[in-house]
Amino acid sequence: MALTAREIATKVGGTLEGCGDHVVRGVGDLRGAREDDATYIADANYARLWQDCRARVALVSEGVDVAGHDPSRRTLVRVAQAEIAMISLLESFAPPPEAPAPGIHATACVETAGLDPSVSVGPYVWIARGCTIGAGAVIHSGARIYAGVRIGTRTVIHANAVIRERCEIGSDAIVHAGAVIGTEGFGYRPCPSGKGLLRIPHLGNVVLEDGVEIGSCTCIDRGTFGSTRIGRGTKIDNHCQIGHNVQIGHSTVIAGLCGIAGSCTIGDWVRIGAGSGIADHRNVGSGAQLAARTALMHDVPAGEIWGGMPAREIKVEMRHVLALQKLSPLLKDLQRLVEQSRAARSSATAGSPPAAP
Repeated sequence: MALTAREIATKVGGTLEGCGDHVVRGVGDLRGAREDDATYIADANYARLWQDCRARVALVSEGVDVAGHDPSRRTLVRVAQAEIAMISLLESFAPPPEAPAPGIHATACVETAGLDPSVSVGPYVWIARGCTIGAGAVIHSGARIYAGVRIGTRTVIHANAVIRERCEIGSDAIVHAGAVIGTEGFGYRPCPSGKGLLRIPHLGNVVLEDGVEIGSCTCIDRGTFGSTRIGRGTKIDNHCQIGHNVQIGHSTVIAGLCGIAGSCTIGDWVRIGAGSGIADHRNVGSGAQLAARTALMHDVPAGEIWGGMPAREIKVEMRHVLALQKLSPLLKDLQRLVEQSRAARSSATAGSPPAAP
């Protein structure tokens, strides 16, 4: 793949500042790009790196001043948002995804007849009875699909993922390697006899709507009665745990290592930072954001930003953090005052007259 700077400008709807004949054969960041790579400058914090960058072509957001740019040597392509334009360029240079050939591999075990002829099923896949899989879907090697599962068109199930009984996955979804969709919920109650725990059966399923992406080794528990539901276009990172009967809206993003306990409701367009934990039966309103490592034990109104452990509204949390930072240098003085007070009390006790008989 090779594109000229002029072709890139046309592709992303940008304006050239420099020669349009520079040839681009790849993409890279400002620090690691080669001469024949394109890079991008999203804001002023990165513009200063352009002088030392080896790339000859860069996408630049409107309004960003790139000091020292020489249009006789290198080319800038002005766009509304460089990060967004870079996505289109990355797609152009990305190698085509590897997938098993259409059809069913000889080593796969398929117990159902509900597969579209265009489905690709890789080596050592197991698909149980009563499943339906739509046109263009790809099931990579070692995946396990239990009975009664429904998978939409063009959805990709990567290697060794597990889709449990009766779960439903929409079209254009992606389940990455090692994820488990529809495992038993984590529900137990003490046995009346006092001897051990009683497991609560979970009769529901998991529904992933169209365009959902589930990261590697993420687990989503089935509902106790109804469905655990992930709304259309929502993206969940690696190593997350979504508890039984959780309801997540559309276009929400959940970063890695998050845990959401059972029966929580998460709205649309929510952003949850890495390593966050949400207690059971909590509600997070649409458009809300949780900072990384948030420990949430209360409901969050729509549009608010919370953080901390335990979590609170972010402005309140920052005031607490700043107060602790100011308190730290005073600890030695405070300790000295306490020691002086103890010494004064000891001296007063030692010098006092004997008590009357």
